Amino acid sequence: MRPHQLIGARVAVLVGAFALLAACTSSSGDGTDSVLTPSPAPSGWTAQELAGVQLATPTDWEPYETDPPEGDDVTAAGLKMPLGPDGAGGSVYVVTSGSPTRDAKASSANSRTVGEATLGAEDVVEEQLTWPGADAAAYLRYEADLPMPSGDDVRFRYETLTLDLPDGSQSIVTVVGPVSRYEETGQHDVLASVTVGE
Repeated sequence: MRPHQLIGARVAVLVGAFALLAACTSSSGDGTDSVLTPSPAPSGWTAQELAGVQLATPTDWEPYETDPPEGDDVTAAGLKMPLGPDGAGGSVYVVTSGSPTRDAKASSANSRTVGEATLGAEDVVEEQLTWPGADAAAYLRYEADLPMPSGDDVRFRYETLTLDLPDGSQSIVTVVGPVSRYEETGQHDVLASVTVGE
């Protein structure tokens, strides 16, 4: 595996492990504008379904292999974006559990704990949301520095939307990518495009 492929794989594994830990196992909004609101995907994006969640991505994003999650009623899937010149990539990863052990707020808090313990999460933002098709929703954002094959660190942003669904299941959608290209690659827009129950 080439060094730039290795970092892409590492980021994908970290995102997957992060989301899976949150599924198996804070501060809240203060009434101001939400940091994440449901929004239609930009024109020309591709509609996707990952682990029962509908979302949209730029057309050049591709599926990547994920380790099968533990549990008979847990599914996971991911898509990755092309690597940048610094060897840093990004992805969206979805884990859906038919019998979650925590509600959305507690799962989000657990995700924060995992991010702080494993990645040194900084600039953390948490908020409880209202999301169409979900009984409850929680949002988490933080940043962390990850080493690249060059030996340099690259700052990554993680955003997670955790949804408690009417059928008792829970979906956790995580997007991650380098802060320097986060807006231009549309990662936040991928998360905002999430729909459930349609």
